[in-house]
Amino acid sequence: MNASLKKIMFYRYKKLMIFLCLLITGVYLFQTISGISSWNSRHKYFSSPESYTQFEKQLADSYEFEDAEAGKIFLYYDLNKDMSIYTNKFDDYKKYSLTMFNPNSDANQQSFNSYPYYDEHFLQFAILFGITGILLFLLDLKTNFNALLFTSKFKRSTIYWYKYYFIGGTLSLTLLVSKIASIFAYRFFIPINYLNISLKQHIISSFSGWLFLISLFLICSFAGLVIGDWFLGIAATLTIFFTLQTFLSNIEYIHQTFFTTNSETVSVVKATALDNLLPVAQTTTQPINYLPIFILILFSLSTLFFGQFIFNNISLEEKNNFIMVSKFKRLFQLIIMIYGLITTCTGLFIMIVFPSEVLNMSTIILNWTKIILTFLILFFISEYILFNKKPKLLEKLLF
Repeated sequence: MNASLKKIMFYRYKKLMIFLCLLITGVYLFQTISGISSWNSRHKYFSSPESYTQFEKQLADSYEFEDAEAGKIFLYYDLNKDMSIYTNKFDDYKKYSLTMFNPNSDANQQSFNSYPYYDEHFLQFAILFGITGILLFLLDLKTNFNALLFTSKFKRSTIYWYKYYFIGGTLSLTLLVSKIASIFAYRFFIPINYLNISLKQHIISSFSGWLFLISLFLICSFAGLVIGDWFLGIAATLTIFFTLQTFLSNIEYIHQTFFTTNSETVSVVKATALDNLLPVAQTTTQPINYLPIFILILFSLSTLFFGQFIFNNISLEEKNNFIMVSKFKRLFQLIIMIYGLITTCTGLFIMIVFPSEVLNMSTIILNWTKIILTFLILFFISEYILFNKKPKLLEKLLF
């Protein structure tokens, strides 16, 4: 390694590296302690006479409700059998209430452990890794740090890989260590008979989430490499930040509509689109879909190595353009329009194509008008941002 460049990079990024380390480890530390403490509190309660007394009271109250089985209390709803499961045995009630990673067939949302995973703050980490990736090159470009390095004796390819060595290495290693520590903390402090997940499932599931976040970082860093305009780059980042949840929800909506049958679609606990189309978002007992992981890794590695080629040939004269490489402008326009249409028009499109009730002609025309109008707005905005082309109608109105 080049000692001089390594020293420059370390002083440049050391505060960011410390911040990322503290943030990631802090989140996992808080999440792990909170999850284990919550389970211990529940275990302490179910080991007390008070819990048995409360259970007996619930059994007695069950005779007063016509829709309940007399002498039993509701435990969970079995999605596979399409029926409610009741019990009058305290040990079964206690075991179920304290079991983490309940099976996918369980649709009980009344218990803290009703979902077959524990929360890993996936969306927040996705946003963090995405923003860090975008700013990895964009921030250095706009603060003229790249210009300084480009005029030095160091090769551009060496500069490129050192950026990933310090920032990407910090992110990936810290996240991996935090995930491993969290896994073994859960398995050490919670009895195995209350964990409805094997160690193999636990590790593979968490590792797939790690692969997704690292791949997201690489893809976003490629986007930050080709983005040149500071204002539009930040605007694009903020737009993604505030619309990502809607976009992911609509992806799930599309998946449920086009790729699942009515019998597979459930209203509560279910495999989300992220679990089926991407690596799992959380640590889960659900089966891992390996093909999307492979595709995502292949795509992110392609952007990583192709990014070096762009970095070696990029011109600082275009640093004020939204996209610094003209060849990719049409591709980015296509991505912008697809993302925008999925985020804003998914519900309208599915309402027209798969209506839950018969729509009158005026409603259909109105919905298609909204979709077409959204398409035109996205097209003209992207034309203006990427190619500085104003719609002729707008030019006539303004001039």
